[in-house]
Amino acid sequence: MLFGNDKLLVDVVKHEHANMDSFPFRFGMHFNRTTQLELFNCHSYEWQNFDIKFKVEANFFGKNRQLEKGKFIIMITDHPNPKVVTVIREDIETEIHLSSLLSSMRKANKITPEDLLELHPFYLSGEVNTFDKLAERFYKGGFEKTEKENIELESIRLEARNQAKFQYEKIINELKKESDRIRNIANQAIKGMDDAAEALDIKEQENEGLKAEIIELNNEIKGAKTQGNAVVVGTPLILKKVETNVMYRGSINTILTFNNGSQQTIKVKTFDKDLKVTQKAKSLINCKVKTTSWDPVNNPGKWSSQGYFRQIYQA
Repeated sequence: MLFGNDKLLVDVVKHEHANMDSFPFRFGMHFNRTTQLELFNCHSYEWQNFDIKFKVEANFFGKNRQLEKGKFIIMITDHPNPKVVTVIREDIETEIHLSSLLSSMRKANKITPEDLLELHPFYLSGEVNTFDKLAERFYKGGFEKTEKENIELESIRLEARNQAKFQYEKIINELKKESDRIRNIANQAIKGMDDAAEALDIKEQENEGLKAEIIELNNEIKGAKTQGNAVVVGTPLILKKVETNVMYRGSINTILTFNNGSQQTIKVKTFDKDLKVTQKAKSLINCKVKTTSWDPVNNPGKWSSQGYFRQIYQA
């Protein structure tokens, strides 16, 4: 589980906004290819779109191995590692306006990452650390001089403002959706309760329960790694049935059946002697869950591809 880790390995994708605009302008860095970047001292995690995109503050080594600190927007995609959408230093709304102007200028072929690297010292000094200051420098700093080009720049500037407004509203909406998601989980748990105080207690317990699940999953991943295994986290599905004492491949197993018809099994004698996993599964029937499988690092898919699981978590 990436969310909540102290360290993260992320991808800075070659032709995307973070590498083309954010890193050159704000940190004086630009990569010639998609590059892995290690983030450490990661904290202040915040989902913007659950299981897809999150915000995190972290340190990293920048230009000339200088220790840097930034606020990252990270997206989980099909890249080998989560990718950096953007990175900022300070106030998010101000920086979003800057990002939009930089991106619009670059896409209109009015500025290059090399130009942004040259502007980096002026950003640090505060001379171009706002949308208006940066736009003013474009007009008066010699980037464009003709009346026609200035008209084009004004059009780009207006487009960037609109895009910045759209991006900021999008972030606010994503945060609201995440807040609503957590609230809905709590509301389902307290449905039918009339006493407001009792309802609040249950809501807090539900949120604490989800946090505990994340911690438990992180501990499982770390434990598996020490034994030379990699944890495969399954796609969240609705658990429909739990069958116990099922003879399978010569052993007693507990078998889970999901809403898409797929099944997974756990060998009781070896991995669930106290039946804690089985009992937890029973308590999660009709809930969205995700299971974990352990595969040897040097033999990916050995057990997960056969439908075996080790643990189950509410998703």
